Amino acid sequence: MVVSDPAVDEPGRDERMIAMPGEPQDAGKADKPRGRFTIVYLIHEAFRRDLGRLSASVRASGVDASRANRLRAHWQFVGDQLHHHHQVEDESLWPLVRPKLKGRAAQLAVLDEMEAEHLALQPRCQAVEDAFAAYSKEHSTPLGIELGDHLDALGSELGAHLTAEETDCFPVIDEALTVEEFESFGKATAKAVGMRGSARFFPWIFDGADPTERTAVLSMPPPPVRVLCKLAWEPRYQRQVATLWS
Repeated sequence: MVVSDPAVDEPGRDERMIAMPGEPQDAGKADKPRGRFTIVYLIHEAFRRDLGRLSASVRASGVDASRANRLRAHWQFVGDQLHHHHQVEDESLWPLVRPKLKGRAAQLAVLDEMEAEHLALQPRCQAVEDAFAAYSKEHSTPLGIELGDHLDALGSELGAHLTAEETDCFPVIDEALTVEEFESFGKATAKAVGMRGSARFFPWIFDGADPTERTAVLSMPPPPVRVLCKLAWEPRYQRQVATLWS
């Protein structure tokens, strides 16, 4: 999970603004970014979006071997992103937050629940991978429907988890970490992604994103990344997905 978002902070505005429990997830969208969690919201929305697209695509009739393999490759990318997202939270973010919550049982319980849900999602992901393996070999309508059902089950469970994270966990993190701690963590995780990873990660989370939030997130990395994203990475991504979902 890449979380540092210093560029969305503006003079006279609360730099720790987030969508609070009960507030629509797209509150403030098209007017201003969603605070330092903006990039995390975009990642979550990319998961929701592509699981739905994958389900619809594999259920369609007439999918040939080439497209079936491309759909599986995209699922593997999404699955890798999900694994990395949860791994960073479990191994880096929660250990940073937990010491700040000493004696606060309710807030610690939220982190425990997040970790438990990460584990519970693993069999769902494996079921999708197994179904995709069968589908890529024999891309028949019955196998596509079965695979779509597994994707829908994962999407439903993951969607509930992401919503709980946004409504219950974001406020805990926001209260526990200073701006400096949050930015330091975000920079470290972004560095781990590297240039090669960024070339696919940024266009993926920007697919369908609000332009204001895209601009805010792209102001985080150095100028070469912004130029490459606009001139090379996003056009390449759009060419690739144009035929993937049609």
